[in-house]
Amino acid sequence: MSKDKKKSSPKKPQTKAPIAPAKVKFVVKKSNPSNIKIKVKMPDFKKIFAQLKESKTSKTVLKIVGLVLIVVGSFALIDLGVQYLNNDYSVAIVDGTRISKSEWNKLLQQAYGQTAATQLIENEIIKLEAKKAKVTASDEEIKSQVDQIITSLGGQEQYEAALTANNLTDVELKKEIELDILTTKLLTPTITYTDDDLKSFFNQYSAQMFPTETAALESGAKLDFDTYKAQTTTFYVQQQVSNNKATWLSGKKADYKVQDNSTSKPKYGLFSTTANIFKNLTAK
Repeated sequence: MSKDKKKSSPKKPQTKAPIAPAKVKFVVKKSNPSNIKIKVKMPDFKKIFAQLKESKTSKTVLKIVGLVLIVVGSFALIDLGVQYLNNDYSVAIVDGTRISKSEWNKLLQQAYGQTAATQLIENEIIKLEAKKAKVTASDEEIKSQVDQIITSLGGQEQYEAALTANNLTDVELKKEIELDILTTKLLTPTITYTDDDLKSFFNQYSAQMFPTETAALESGAKLDFDTYKAQTTTFYVQQQVSNNKATWLSGKKADYKVQDNSTSKPKYGLFSTTANIFKNLTAK
C-alpha cells in the first residue's frame, strides 16, 4: 500500500526582534577656565643627541665640523704668524707698505756703524784690562751711583722717564756705570794732581758740583774748599779720567789684536778659532 507522503513545508527562520540602540548620554561638566592646566612634555634632548651621536650620519657630520674647525684654526694661526713675522722684520709701515729692519740697519750702519763698533771694541778692552788688573765694580758701587742719579733727577718716576727718553733700560745703564767705574779704577793711578789743581777746579765748578749748598749761601759768600775737598777730589779725578780715556785706550789697542769688520773685510786664518779657544782657556 502506498502511503502518500506529505511534503513537509520548509520552516521559516525565526527572526529576533530588533535591538534598540543604546542611548548614550554625554555629560559636559562646566569648569572654570582659570583652573585648566596645560602640561607640555619637552623632548629628551640628551637622548636625542645620544642617538644622533651613535648614528653614522652624525659621526660624519661631527668629523666634517671638526675638520672645518681645524682648518679655520690653522689658517688663523698662520695668519697671526705672518703678521708677527712681518711686524718683527719691519721697522715701520707706511700706508700698508713695510720698511724692513734690514734697510733700517743698513742706514744705521752707514751713519753710526763705525762709531758703534769702535765703542764696543773699547768696552771690551776695558773689561780685559780690568780682568788683568783684578779690578771689579761691586753691586753696591753701581747701586750707589744709580741712587745718586735718581736723587739728582728728582725721584724714581723722573729716572724712568729719563731712561725712556734716552732709549735705555735700567740694566743697560748699570752696564755703562760698571764700565765707568772700571775705567776710573784703572786710570786713577795714572793721574797726578796738586792741591792747587784741586782749588782751581773747585773755584771754577763749585756751583755745579754743589748746587744746593751754593744756593743756601748768603749773597757774596763762598763755599769752604777744605770742607768739600774730598768730594772735589772725586769730581776732579772723574773729569781727568774722562779727558785721558781716549789717549789711554788708543795706547792699549796696540796690545790687542783687533779685527774691525765694520771698516775692513774679515780675515781668515788656518785654525784661528781653535787657537783663540786655547788662548782663552790658558788665560783663565
